[in-house]
Amino acid sequence: MTLFSYIIDKITKMLGGLLVVLMWLIVATVVWQVFTRFFTNSPSTFTDELSRYLLIWIGILGGAYTYSLKRHLAIELLITKVKNEELLSIVISVMVIIFSSLVLIYGGSSVVMRTLQYNQVSPTLSIFGSNLPMGYIYLVAPIAGALINLFAINDIITLSHHMYSKKLGN
Repeated sequence: MTLFSYIIDKITKMLGGLLVVLMWLIVATVVWQVFTRFFTNSPSTFTDELSRYLLIWIGILGGAYTYSLKRHLAIELLITKVKNEELLSIVISVMVIIFSSLVLIYGGSSVVMRTLQYNQVSPTLSIFGSNLPMGYIYLVAPIAGALINLFAINDIITLSHHMYSKKLGN
């Protein structure tokens, strides 16, 4: 295992732990929302919005985590038709990097910068006395894009090393 693979493994484990914490947090906010709505007749104002934002973060970071574990959706029609599966996997990883870079990192960063520039804030969710800037909510897209790129680069390195080792063995 290379140092890069070791770091990627640690990042994957930390991302999994963060997702567990976020899942517990969303469960707690929804339970609190239900409790305050039905038992105190005074619904909490921030839990509905917080749970929505947590769901966004869980969904997008969960996609990056799933990609790191190679449990994402894949159409394996080409793999049965191609002789060199490793090369096809490298090409797919490059395509993932291109998509992730354009859509998640570039597009996500543009959305974050615009919402911060125009001072778009959350209607009810306030932290330290001021409403939360929406750019922080959208920040999950470039973060997930960077993580997906790291995972794809690790896949390319691993597959290239495997192809090179197999070539030397023959």
